[in-house]
Amino acid sequence: MQDRFDAEEVARYENETWSRCARGYMDGFGALVAEGIDPLLDVVKVSGGDRILDVGTGPGLVAARAAERGAHLIGIDVSEDMLAEARRLHPEIEFRAESAEALPFKDGEFDGIVGNFVLHHTGRPDKVLTEAFRVLRPGGRMGFTVWADPSKLEAFGLFFAAVEEHAGVAELPHGPLFGVSDFAVYHAMARDAGFRDSSVRELQIEWRMHTVDSFFAALRDWSNLETFPTDVRQAIENTVRSRASAYQHGDGFTMPNPAILMSAVK
Repeated sequence: MQDRFDAEEVARYENETWSRCARGYMDGFGALVAEGIDPLLDVVKVSGGDRILDVGTGPGLVAARAAERGAHLIGIDVSEDMLAEARRLHPEIEFRAESAEALPFKDGEFDGIVGNFVLHHTGRPDKVLTEAFRVLRPGGRMGFTVWADPSKLEAFGLFFAAVEEHAGVAELPHGPLFGVSDFAVYHAMARDAGFRDSSVRELQIEWRMHTVDSFFAALRDWSNLETFPTDVRQAIENTVRSRASAYQHGDGFTMPNPAILMSAVK
């Protein structure tokens, strides 16, 4: 992991970025991150009656699926725009504006804690895990997904390569887990937070879409591509659409973008 970064800058950047992406999230990133939900809930053994905290809930995808299993949910996020989408889509679930690095809950309040593709977006992931440990009951389980080795992320790589080709490489603020794929790092983090019986494995998930439109729109919003010069923006889009044809299967597109799933027990 990186040792030097500005946690406050990471928090500001991530809030701005995902707030910008909130309205179109379900049509774009939603299809990809949904692939990690059931494995995440399975490893935490979410079932009826469980008290579950979903950190970085976004538009509430994980919370909604856990509620379908009969769990009692609270979803938290730092983005008010994301929470507005979550409340609109799932008015029956409780959502709060809170930071995963400072949970406003009592010790031992939850049976399980889940976070789908959020841990690598935090400036203090170690603090997220120690807070998760604190609010879990003895024997409770936590589970988090992050993206796998960047070299394996073909969906993201397709877009990033086009941006680099036409606009150069941009150094973006990010937390210490961004791009970290060494399983030993995650085992050590779980252990340092107090957890036992940690498990780390790779999930072979894919971004499945009917058209490239939703894929490009999601990454356009994420990268704030609208701020690029018009000719550069158009060149990036043309390159993405041309190269995406390699991933066409039948009436849609399938792009590999594996994840890492970590879990442990208090």
